[in-house]
Amino acid sequence: MKIDLKDDKIIIYLRNTFFEEELKSVTKEIKNIFIRLLTYYHLKLSGLYDVFAFENKKYGTILELIKKESLFHPDIIDIKVKIWKDKNFYLRTKDYFVFQNIDSVYYEKEYYYVDLYEISNINTVIEFVDILYNKKDNYLRTMKLLK
Repeated sequence: MKIDLKDDKIIIYLRNTFFEEELKSVTKEIKNIFIRLLTYYHLKLSGLYDVFAFENKKYGTILELIKKESLFHPDIIDIKVKIWKDKNFYLRTKDYFVFQNIDSVYYEKEYYYVDLYEISNINTVIEFVDILYNKKDNYLRTMKLLK
């Protein structure tokens, strides 16, 4: 589990998927993630959160936690979960040599992009790339294919 603290949200990168199961077990798993954030990472969380879950079978799951409002009690956490299954994830880097053995590399504005499914072993490149997972980061629709 990798945690990235952005301005107004917490992004959690999980290398497993858990949305194949029923909704009760998904909610339980997300509650366990909140407990780990409170216990092991000592994050101060309380209030109402929107949890956006993006799942990809090859990578796993990425969770975005966005605080919507504070509740009347500082120790209460309430969540609202939205799940997107089978999302396309893309990898982005400024270093072309990360993707040197891949045929379908896209380039735009000093970044190189690759569809995650083009990578045979993600562990070899994961520390050198950004993962693009939500709709506004879907840059590949306007890319020019490098030959």
